[in-house]
Amino acid sequence: MNYINQFELIKAMLGHKSEGLDYKELLSTVNRPQIMKRIEKTNPELKGIDDFFITEDPIEEENWSKLPKKEKRKIAKLNEKIKKSEDLETVIQDLDSYKLKHPDVPAIYNYLGIAYTRANQQKKYLRVLFETREKFPDYLHGKISLAEYYLSVNKFRKIPGLLDSKFEITQHFPVGTEVFHISTVKGFYYITGRYFALAGKIELAYKSYFLLSDLDIDAQTTQILGHAIIGYEMGGLKKKMRTHKRGKR
Repeated sequence: MNYINQFELIKAMLGHKSEGLDYKELLSTVNRPQIMKRIEKTNPELKGIDDFFITEDPIEEENWSKLPKKEKRKIAKLNEKIKKSEDLETVIQDLDSYKLKHPDVPAIYNYLGIAYTRANQQKKYLRVLFETREKFPDYLHGKISLAEYYLSVNKFRKIPGLLDSKFEITQHFPVGTEVFHISTVKGFYYITGRYFALAGKIELAYKSYFLLSDLDIDAQTTQILGHAIIGYEMGGLKKKMRTHKRGKR
């Protein structure tokens, strides 16, 4: 089923602007209540488990919370350098030392992996990525990072197994957990939305997009997911047009 205004979609296709089109404008034409109502009908198991609160306040992972405050501040400063791609060689050395000193703190592995990415050290990044997955199988940030890698190499079919077919964030935490950090929410629904768009589960892809767009419609991840949805919609429209042409012959 297609949800974007077909006339506007055809105009975008004829204009050959699949990359430069206004994804926000096109997606604004969809009937959001209609999509959510269809999800309620086709995915009744989601009722109640997709309700949660989002915060920008820090939420500390259990092992991270046990670190001395002084070390947490130092590691946080290293993360700030990573964001600026500043002195990455030294940052990597320091994080590697912290990783050896605190082998049970998954956040350190996460920071190290990001630093390797910024330093264009892909092999070391992948090594840390899979090490994190093996050592901390329930660490959601590790799953999100690995899912992003699978998406980048067109191995999206591995994502359901990676997430144990749990596509709501509440399913990855103890029952009763109601508050999640905004960065975790954005990362999780970005990778699930991308997966749904590629797997043809377009209503669920829209559900992820609605959440991301409500949080930050101009974010890069929201934009990427928006274009993925439009790509799916265009593919469906082209298929209809080809079928219509064959029917006229």
